[in-house]
Amino acid sequence: MKKIILLVLPILLVVNLINLNAQSKEKDIPLNLGGYFGLNYNMHNGEFYYPSLVNTPPADITVPFYGSESSIGLNAGFIINVPFNNMFVFSGRLGLHGAGADFSTLGVETSLLDTTTYTDSFNSSLMYGEIDLFMQFHNLIPVDNLYLLAGLELGFPVTSSYERTEVTTIASSTFKSENTDILNSDIVDSPMRLALALGAGYMMEISDDVFLTPEVSFRLPFSNVSDFNGNTANDWNFAQLRAGVSLTFGFGDDEVEPDPESTIDVGLKDIRAYNKDGMAYSVDNIKVEEVKYTELFPIVPYIFYNEGSKYPSAATQTLAAERETGKFVIDDIEADAIEINRNTLDIIGTRMQENTAADLKITGTIDNKSEKGNLTLAKERAEQAKNYLVVNYGISPDRITVEASKAPSKPSSTRVEDGIAENRRIEFSTKDKTLLNPMLVEKEKSSIANPDLVEFVPEVVSTDSITRWQLELSQSGKMIKTFNGGGNPDEIQWAIKPNQLAASDLPVEYNLTVENNKGKANNVTGSIPVEFVSTSQRTQEVKPDKTISKFSLVVFDFDSPEISDHDKEIIDNNILPAIAYNSTVQIYGYSDRIGEENYNKKLALQRARNVEKYISSKAKDAKYEVYGIGESIQPFDNDLTIGRQLSRTVQIYVITPKEK
Repeated sequence: MKKIILLVLPILLVVNLINLNAQSKEKDIPLNLGGYFGLNYNMHNGEFYYPSLVNTPPADITVPFYGSESSIGLNAGFIINVPFNNMFVFSGRLGLHGAGADFSTLGVETSLLDTTTYTDSFNSSLMYGEIDLFMQFHNLIPVDNLYLLAGLELGFPVTSSYERTEVTTIASSTFKSENTDILNSDIVDSPMRLALALGAGYMMEISDDVFLTPEVSFRLPFSNVSDFNGNTANDWNFAQLRAGVSLTFGFGDDEVEPDPESTIDVGLKDIRAYNKDGMAYSVDNIKVEEVKYTELFPIVPYIFYNEGSKYPSAATQTLAAERETGKFVIDDIEADAIEINRNTLDIIGTRMQENTAADLKITGTIDNKSEKGNLTLAKERAEQAKNYLVVNYGISPDRITVEASKAPSKPSSTRVEDGIAENRRIEFSTKDKTLLNPMLVEKEKSSIANPDLVEFVPEVVSTDSITRWQLELSQSGKMIKTFNGGGNPDEIQWAIKPNQLAASDLPVEYNLTVENNKGKANNVTGSIPVEFVSTSQRTQEVKPDKTISKFSLVVFDFDSPEISDHDKEIIDNNILPAIAYNSTVQIYGYSDRIGEENYNKKLALQRARNVEKYISSKAKDAKYEVYGIGESIQPFDNDLTIGRQLSRTVQIYVITPKEK
């Protein structure tokens, strides 16, 4: 009875899994082909006999070789995977694998006069070609991308060599002699190797129709290495444990077909903004106003690096020398703090060309975690930046000094990954402040949105896990912003840049699309009214024109509310001249996302108060408003190292009505 139960249970389990699979439509696997490479652990098991070299002829004196031996070999070849459906995939392979092994045995003969010791070894070098006829079973178990494998391996010897070595040692009470006999043996290989293969793999799509697949398998042999000239008393075979990876390229349509049983509902719980105290409120409309606009963008004196790399990534620096866009011009950079700080090296190079007396110091640092003690890497980072300036901007090497340090001068937190990543950087320092001065952008007429940050709060209910989402924002059919992400979407913040919205009453249209892992997608659409107020309308309504100046310059060190001397100079030289007796100065303190939210809000408020205290001591007649926002509103993308650095800031708005 127990045997029947043990037999029936696996069958029921497989049937149930197949039924479960039939109820849902998984992503189809396309026809794909490529190559594979791996290691095989060869487990030889032998029991065979060979004539003794010393006593040949006669051939009736034999040496036994028996036991288990192992070796490591390589395997490589071509692979093609042909799907029958989303469960059964035929996998054919043509390749080579190495499977040699060495056997040895020890024999002793004793007489009245002496003792004779025979040490015999049998060394083999084997290379097999193989044709694999496998079947992959996908979606049998509820683990995405995992499959089981079963099939036959058909092998044939390509090259083989065998060497017999016999060392004879004769020892007595009066003498000892040793003799070595070597023979390149020639045994008859079996014409075919047959083995059962069982295994599992994990098929990962690393880009569109490109698959990287780790796989392990066990090969159980049904045939011998040799038939030893028909001697049935001899036996020698080997099993294999293989581990490898294949890289294949797909062909054909592999689009996800929606599962009719899967459902997904998409909506927006709220579209909101934040008031000056950081409190959320629902957005009824966006007001767009034409004003004279000035904005000051800080130059962060750091460039950040990926772990273990001596070159900045494309996410941190877009080097002009690697773009075929002609000569680099600072004024051509988009008026955006992130983009400006992605051009740090080119900005410094251009300014060093203009100011031939300026010198520069570059200090390379490491994260003191995975890179701990690697000062060579720290110096390579600094040297690479120096070389870029020397080669592409003709800067004399004597004007640039490099150093290596195990930590930044003012490091970020080493307790969280965000902080660790920020410590992998180079730091710029100079006595000539012009190299790192902020960028000033002035426009006589700019369209400014109020609120200038809108947050979309998605509400998604799905029977299956969310794989991706997209939020598109447009105005009169013109795309103005697109957000993309994976997993269930959280709040999506849209920071509206100057002139991003058209100078008109055209509404902002939004389309949020969300898709789950069964291919089911849904969306929600709508619009946000826009109220545009032009200069002429303000005149008719007896509203005075005004100038708005925005200064995003006070970039604070990690966990610090103190204003640096350099930033005080910028306040003196740029902000104070913009403040009139009738100006309203709004000061907003921000922080990055590292740390506890309430603490960050207090830190941001302290930063704003320090700035207000410094400015108001020199411009006493203006009206001041101070707000501590903290991390609740992220003025810059905190998924970026430079975004977190820029978020440790105080943004200052100077709003000045024009006198009649």
